Amino acid sequence: MPMAASGFGQSLAKDIIVGAQNGRRDCQKVLFETFQPAVQRLLNGMCRDQELARDLTQDVFLQAFAKLRQLREHDALGGWLKQLTVNTALSHFRKPQHLAVEPEFEEQLDAQDWLSQSDWLQQLDSVEALLRHLDEHEYQLIWLYLVEGYQHDELAELFEVSAATVRQRYHRALKKLRERSQV
Repeated sequence: MPMAASGFGQSLAKDIIVGAQNGRRDCQKVLFETFQPAVQRLLNGMCRDQELARDLTQDVFLQAFAKLRQLREHDALGGWLKQLTVNTALSHFRKPQHLAVEPEFEEQLDAQDWLSQSDWLQQLDSVEALLRHLDEHEYQLIWLYLVEGYQHDELAELFEVSAATVRQRYHRALKKLRERSQV
């Protein structure tokens, strides 16, 4: 027996989505109740602050209901909502000083380096405690890569920086975690 989709992979009947697009409160309520746990879980992971995650969840759904008419493919609702959730969190945390590329960074990490370093991090016993030592931007990068499965080119687009900058930040965050884990 196949498992029912969960999280952002859930689907809603087309008439519910169309009703929500047309502003019907009952349909919007069904959409909210269906996807709120997934949105909340993603934001809890990205924010590390449940109050902020709840506030941002409300923002996500306000934006979703305002922009829902733009959705053309009803089957894409979950992915569209996930992207809106990530973008809402990133725009909340985006700070201009974190967008500059640091020219002294010469080291390039290939995909295999990313995977091996990710494996190391996932094997640590106290990952959550260790991640608390990262700043918000480092934490979000690690979270989106390891937990949400984003690739570094996708992260570059989300963070509005080059792929080299994403690799640089990821490498530095992992280096910080390695140093901290040896203390």
